[in-house]
Amino acid sequence: MRESLVRAYMEAVPRHRRHARFSAGTLPLRQLAANLGSIEEAINSVLGEHWTVWSTFLGPDLAECVVSFDIAGVGVESMSPSDVRAMHVRLLEAQWYLGAVQIRPEIPSHWEIFLKGIPSKFRIFQENLYLFHVGYELEVEDTRDHVDFRSWKESGIFSSVCWEDLGVRETIFDPYENWEHFRRIGEADELLHGQFSSALGETLMRCSDLDPNLTQRLHAAIKAFEGHETGEGLAHAALSCRRFTERLADCLYPPRDEKVNARKVGQAEYRNRLWAYIADNVTSDTARTLLIANVEDLGNRIDRLDSLSNKGLHSNVSSADVNRLLLSLIVVAHDLMSLRPPGGTFSYEPYTASFLEFFTERVWNKQERRSKDDEE
Repeated sequence: MRESLVRAYMEAVPRHRRHARFSAGTLPLRQLAANLGSIEEAINSVLGEHWTVWSTFLGPDLAECVVSFDIAGVGVESMSPSDVRAMHVRLLEAQWYLGAVQIRPEIPSHWEIFLKGIPSKFRIFQENLYLFHVGYELEVEDTRDHVDFRSWKESGIFSSVCWEDLGVRETIFDPYENWEHFRRIGEADELLHGQFSSALGETLMRCSDLDPNLTQRLHAAIKAFEGHETGEGLAHAALSCRRFTERLADCLYPPRDEKVNARKVGQAEYRNRLWAYIADNVTSDTARTLLIANVEDLGNRIDRLDSLSNKGLHSNVSSADVNRLLLSLIVVAHDLMSLRPPGGTFSYEPYTASFLEFFTERVWNKQERRSKDDEE
């Protein structure tokens, strides 16, 4: 069961996003029911009767399971909603699988059942497994589960299997092993998602307002990164980042023949044009310096990956490099586009002259026919 669940995780989550801590054990749902007065109350508190909790369970079905047998649970920390759904779909056919529920540390019953109730077992990072143990116990006796260690190595799932010392985490010496700490983690998680989701949403909206082609190029970059299997795929993602940045410069500061601040601002000098755009729209010296530094950093990242790709060194392009490039791209794009008020019409440059001429001709011919019909 545990191995099947881990395999589902490895298949559902791309390598570059694969980093999670796993906890496992029997969920103390009956103890929670005894504290709250009934199985139904316990299930309602876990599934979020008064909370917003993502879950695949129906309350009565889960309550019936709790009455009938003990339920084992596996907690997986740090997964995106899309990865959770993909993993859930892969597990649906397993007879032992009952369902999944979102863990929210600020909910007291979730702390009792999932965070305090079952211990952390291991970490998965990319293609490696790290089995947890308490290092200071080795001074008295080696309590590590060597049978489990050998079992994971023999499974062939991971490139390497090794030990990780938890220190005092999750022991009586851990000063943060309490609900207040996990409540703050839950609140910080929600605040971060709200803050960054808002910024990402505004970035996409401004891209669509400024030029829908920007959204297409951003989509191409992220899609290439998410689906990459080789260095060549990463190179395509980096190239899409460059095309997005060049198009953004076209929209914000179109090419000019004359120099601006002693710099060329032609078609090829997209970075200079972004600097000129910043100079025109930012009055604060500090803000201008920071924005220009961010644009410079983005340009350097693009140039480095371009250089590797042009030399055919795709294997030297790492997913970490492209991931940082994408993050830098989003930050810079958001900062630049937010320097001016939203709205306005987008450029018609993506459409060819022949299309516009054809469209004009069709409209003209239609008007001529209407005039002739009126005369008749």
